[in-house]
Formats: sequence, C-alpha cells, structure tokens
Amino acid sequence: MNRFWVFFVFVVVSVESFADNIQLLNELDSTLEQREGYIKAKEDRIAYLKKSINSEHDHDIVLKTLDALYDEYHVFKLDSAMVYAKKGLTMAKKQNNDYFTTLFTIHMAEILTLGGLYSEAVDQLGSMQESKIEQRLLFKYYYTYFSVYSYWSDYSSDPVFSPLYRQKANDYLKQAMQYADDKDPLHKFYQGEQNVYVEPDRKKAREYYLNIINTTNKDSRIYAMASFALAGNYRMSGDEEKYEEYLIRAALSDLQSCTMENLALQTLAVKLFEKGEDYLERAERYISISMEDAKFYNNRLRILEISRNLPQIMNAYQARMETKNHNLRNSVIIISLLLLGLLFTAYFIYLQNRKLALRRQELAESNLQLSYLNEQLAESNQHQVCLNEQLKGLNLKLLDTNKRRESLASIFIDLCAKYIDKMGKYQTLVKRKIKANQVQDLLQNISSTRISEEDANTFLHRFDKAFLELYPTFVEEFNALLKEDERVKQKSPHTLTTELRTFALIRLGVKNTSDISGLLFLSNQTIYNCRSVTKSKAINKDRFEEDVVNLCKVIQPTNGAKMLD
Repeated sequence: MNRFWVFFVFVVVSVESFADNIQLLNELDSTLEQREGYIKAKEDRIAYLKKSINSEHDHDIVLKTLDALYDEYHVFKLDSAMVYAKKGLTMAKKQNNDYFTTLFTIHMAEILTLGGLYSEAVDQLGSMQESKIEQRLLFKYYYTYFSVYSYWSDYSSDPVFSPLYRQKANDYLKQAMQYADDKDPLHKFYQGEQNVYVEPDRKKAREYYLNIINTTNKDSRIYAMASFALAGNYRMSGDEEKYEEYLIRAALSDLQSCTMENLALQTLAVKLFEKGEDYLERAERYISISMEDAKFYNNRLRILEISRNLPQIMNAYQARMETKNHNLRNSVIIISLLLLGLLFTAYFIYLQNRKLALRRQELAESNLQLSYLNEQLAESNQHQVCLNEQLKGLNLKLLDTNKRRESLASIFIDLCAKYIDKMGKYQTLVKRKIKANQVQDLLQNISSTRISEEDANTFLHRFDKAFLELYPTFVEEFNALLKEDERVKQKSPHTLTTELRTFALIRLGVKNTSDISGLLFLSNQTIYNCRSVTKSKAINKDRFEEDVVNLCKVIQPTNGAKMLD
C-alpha cells in the first residue's frame, strides 16, 4: 500500500513539472518574438555610454566608461568587446594607471578565450607579474585562468589533454577563491563552482545556485548563469524534468539580458530533440537561433558545438516534414474523392441558385440606389471645390489688402520723416541768418528746439496710433517673444515705448540702425543699445529679429476705428 502512494505522488509531481515546463516553453517562444526589443534597449544603453565618452574629459571616468562598454559587449558582441578592451588598455597605459592596465589586460584574455584563442589568452595573462597585481584584481586574474582552461578542456575533447586542462582549471579556481569577495553579487556562484569542480558537493552547490535564483532578477546575467549551472546539477542527480526546467529558465534569462554568448538554448534544443518528435520543431528552431547568435557573437567553440548537433536535428526535422508531406498528399487524394461525391449534390445546389438569383436582382436595385446617392455625393464634392476656390480668391484679396495697408503706413512714415528733416534744415537756415545779424527779431522769438521737439512728438504720436491700428496685436505678440519677467509694459494703450517703436520699424522693413535713429530722433548708439538689450531678453536670441519681422501676419479687424486723427 505504501508503495502505491509513493508511486502516486511521483506521478502527480511529474505531471505538474511537465505542465510547468510546457508553460515555460511557451513563455520562451513569446520572449523570442520580443527579442528585437531587448536588443534595441541594449543598443540604446551602449549608444548612451559611447556618447558620454565624447563629452567627458576626466580620464578616470573615461576609463570606467570604457570598462562599462566592455561589460555591455562582453557577452553581446565579441569583436566590439575586443575593440573597447584594446582602447581601455591603450589609454590606461598612456595614463600610467596600473589598476585599469591590469583590468583591461584581463579583459583581453577573457575575449580571446571566448573567441577560441586559448593559447593567446594564456600568453596575455602571463604577460603580467602576479606580484604587481593589485589584490582586488587577483580573484579576477586567477578566475580568468580557470575560464581559459575550462573552455580549452571542453574544446579539445582529447582523452590526454582535456583532463590536464581541467585539472589546471580546478587549481586556478581553488587559488582564485582565496581572494573572493563575499560582497560580490557573484560570490555565491563562485562558491557553487568550487563545490562542483574543486570540492565536489552536489547538494551544497545546489543550495548556492538556488540562493542566487531566489534573490536576483530573472533578466540578469547571473540568474542565467546560476540556472544553467543548476540544470547541470539536477542532471547529475538524474532529475531530467528539473534539468529541462532550468535550461529553459537560463535560455529565457539569456534572451532578456541580450546574451549572445549562450549555451542554454542550444543545450535545450538537444534536450528537446532527445525527447521525441513532438518537440522536434522547437528543437530545430532553437538550434537555428543558437547558430545565428554564435555567428553574431563570433564564438568558435559554440559554432563548433552547434555544428555537431545541427545536422542530426535538421535531418530529423526534414524527415518529419517529408512524412507530413506524404500524409498531406494522402489527404489531398481523400479530399478529391470527397469532392467527387459533392458533385452529386449539384442538382440541389441548382435549386438554391434560383433563389439566389432573385436575391441578386434585389441587390442590383439596391446598387442602383447606391449609385444615385454616389452621384449626389459627387455633386456635393464639386460644390465644395467651388467654395474652396472662392475662399482661396478671398484670401488672395485679403493678402493684397494687407500689403496695401503696410505700404500706406510705410509711405506715411517716410513722408513724416522727410518733413521733420526738412523742418530741421529750415531751423538751421534760420539760425544761420540770425547769427549773421540779418533778422535779429526772428532769433529772439523762435525757440531753438521747441518746434523740432513738437514736430517729433507729433510724428511719434501719429506713428504709434497708426501702427497700433494697423497691427493691434503687435505688443502682445512681441512680448510673447520675450521671457516672461522681461516683457515690455506700455505707458498707455495707444503709446509705444522706444523699444517697441524700434522693433515696430523693423517689422515694417526698416532694419538699418541709422535709419531707425533718424526716424526716432535718437542717436545710433541709443538704437544699437536698445536692440542689443531687447535681444538679450528674447527666448530665442538667434532668431529674434527674424521672428519680429514675421509678427502680425494676420491683421486683426480694427472694429471701425479711424486710421488717423
């Protein structure tokens, strides 16, 4: 009886695990469809880091940014990671920065390892003297040695050299763990690795990996590493369902973290291939994507591994497709036979067609009505076109009227200016005659400045009134070009300030400083200062005067007000 319950519990747990894996596989398929979005986000982060280097002058910050770019490319694109590792190494040597020189040298060895150049990676690490390496980098230094010989052991698959490389890798891992930092987020992963390779303890290693999975984000690189390691742990224990589950989780995390240097997806493809034909299509798709990623990253070891598994999966997939095609041909034959049987029902269909003909006639009448409505709609559209043409004509007339009004105002201002200039010359002439004692009484009765000032004030008053009636919204639109706390305030609604008059003349096309100063009876320097100060208050200083010229393009109605007194 007890054996029955044990068997029952085992079956229930297996079914639940199987259902969970199916759900995870569906989630993996959905994530594969969204991978372009993850890649875009990755590329945006990289672009931001590249842009920040161009505007940074602090060498230490630039070196840190180059290190960050290397980290982004490390498992994303091998060639680019190599570029930034070289740039960082060159700059660190130039700045005599021992820490970053060592760090980027180790980075170079990491990239050479991932590129399958193991001997070169060992030479790169051997170029450094261990006694001169900072203690905080010793763990990374020895762990990189561990990575080099681990990859080299997997790559060689040689009964003589592979165990030697594996032993070297284990020795370096043991040495690296002496310098491990327990504050490092990857510390528990390294402890798990130690319990796999150096001090074998499967249960303890599993505890470390599970701790990482339960405390880190699913889209992080460390989550993917721990999941893949845990999958291998479960397989060593004979738990194939858990092995498959954590392979899927590792593949999901790789996709979300944009890890092109991945092993989980291709391993999962092989696992699904081994499960049978029901999973063959997924296996083919996953192994193909893994090959694309390996080529994108330029990982020779991964390409070699996938090349070993790809043919048998593709051949099995092709054989399955041929079987499907054969079944499809048989289905077509059966369908053809059924079609012949359907021909015997044509007589009954004929009777239905007669009823259909009557319905078609009704539909034809409806179509005629619809055609009539379409004609009416066409007439309405034609009428609308005519109205649009009329509106266009009215707009052209309105533009012409506005141009005439602007021309009239310009002529008026010019005449007033000439009149004032003439009066000024007349005063000069009168003064000269009086000084020559030709008309003494005239010199006593005429003020030297009063007439010119009165004429000027009269001109400015009429100019203000005429301009504001022609452009009633000028002041409001002009102030909109200025900062809110720098806007011009009028003394009265019908009077312009010197600033407003200056830019009113610019709006009318008078742009020369000397012409403006003559019209406003002010010095050239005063006008120049006025233009400069006002421009400094503008929101857009570079286009300020151009914006002024474009003010009041639509002239508002004056509500019947007179143009001049």
